[in-house]
Order: sequence, then C-alpha cells, then structure tokens
Amino acid sequence: MEVVFSIWTAVILGITPLLGLLLWWWNDIWYSVPVIRRCSAGGTKLPPGYMGIPFLGEMLSFLWYFKIARHPDDYINSKRRKYGDGVGLYRTHLFGSPSIIVYSPYANKFVLQDANNFSPGWPSNEIVGRTSLVAVDGDSHTRVRSFVVRATNQPDSLRSITLAIQPRVTAALQSWAKKGRITMFKEAKKV
Repeated sequence: MEVVFSIWTAVILGITPLLGLLLWWWNDIWYSVPVIRRCSAGGTKLPPGYMGIPFLGEMLSFLWYFKIARHPDDYINSKRRKYGDGVGLYRTHLFGSPSIIVYSPYANKFVLQDANNFSPGWPSNEIVGRTSLVAVDGDSHTRVRSFVVRATNQPDSLRSITLAIQPRVTAALQSWAKKGRITMFKEAKKV
C-alpha cells in the first residue's frame, strides 16, 4: 500500500511541474509556433515577446499597470527593458487576441505610413463599436472622420465645448497658482 502511494505521489510531483510549464508556454506554442514556421521560409521573424497564460495572456500585468498602479508608461518601459529598444515592438496576448505592440517612434512611423501591409484594428470591435472612428479604415474612416471634424469645428460646437470645459480649466489654473511649483504632466492628466 505504501509503495503504491509513493508511486502516485512521485507521478503527481513529477507531472505537476511539466503541466505548469505547458500552461505557462501554451499561448506561445499555440499562436507563435505556426507563425514562426510560416515566416522562417520567407526570412522574416516574429518580434520578441511572451504570449502569457491561456485565455488571460498578459492581461493581468497590463491591468495592473493601467488600472491599479496607474502608470501605463511603466508597462511599456518594462517591455522595453526586457526586449530592448532595437526592434521597437514586441508580441503579447491582450484582450483575448494575439497582439503586437509597437513602441518606438521609428516603428510607429513605419506601421502608420504603410497602409498596404498594416490596417488599424482593435482586439475586439465590441469594445469600441464596429463603426467607430478607430474601428473603420479606408473610405469609411474618411467619411466618419469628416462627420466628427465637421461636428467639432463649427463655431457653435466649439462654443459649447469651451463652455463645458472652461470651469474645469479655470479651477485647475487657480489650484496651480496656489501650489506654486507643479509637475505639468501629472497636473494636466488630472484635468
């Protein structure tokens, strides 16, 4: 009886770390390996990164920096320290989808100016809406953008926007005057 118990204990203790490693790398195996196989034939490479645990990906880390710590720059800086500035982008798994985050100015310029190879997109259109300004591209984007620009650039709209934000801006300026020396970035975010 003791021998059977010892064998089962050894099997469980031996398999548990292997299952943990499999779960830890599951998203990388599931999403990255097929892409790496396709890309290796063409000489292109997948950016560095970690896809996170199944279903959640790196959402817990992302939410920690953005919602709890309220330092979103630290999230990008941690990735920059981990993967380096050379590439300017990394792969991850956010909002239930594999994603590539671009953070260097050069890489952003390249992506934003190459409409043939890159199209704007959000991980889930349900978050922002299928016809919102950030979710559409091409002629639809131009049309929706023109509606927004026309609606906000008219004298009456600008007047109502100004009247809506003026009390907040005035209060912020008065509080800054009382404080004397301020950190503009932090104070402007509060307004």
